[in-house]
Amino acid sequence: MENMESTASKKSCNTLVVYYSRTGSTRKVAEYITKQLGADMEMIIDMKKRSGAFGFVIGGMDALMRKETEISEIKKDPSKYDLVIMGSPLWAGNISPAIRTYLNKYKANIESVAFFVTSGGPSQGKIFEEARSLLGKELISFMGICTKEINDDSVFDTKLSSFIESITLKKW
Repeated sequence: MENMESTASKKSCNTLVVYYSRTGSTRKVAEYITKQLGADMEMIIDMKKRSGAFGFVIGGMDALMRKETEISEIKKDPSKYDLVIMGSPLWAGNISPAIRTYLNKYKANIESVAFFVTSGGPSQGKIFEEARSLLGKELISFMGICTKEINDDSVFDTKLSSFIESITLKKW
């Protein structure tokens, strides 16, 4: 983990929001959470081209086959944080390859984790079990939010406020 920001020591409730976003929906949620919690943020960059229709199809196939991908070097060491909040788009009913790669590579360095997923539709349930399985630990909180909810400001604010409250009320 060379070139990571050094942090002298963990602080109480020190939080990192880690996300991957192809279209910007997951980024919007991650930015909101980061601002509300005063957290640090890490954007995961997939080195494989995922833009356009072809990128969409290949991304879905890679997610369906539960493939990993090459990601850029991270800048923030997750072991320096009390809580890591992970965000992934839902691709073919699965975690995106970039987030799968991050989880598999750094799961031993993550103390406590919450998870959110963005999707085009309401069917998000199994992704949280997949995240638990990949991490080998329980999630302190999880939330699914679909595009329609992301684009409706009142629903977005209500749903995100509830997710953030569920995190802040837990003793992790």
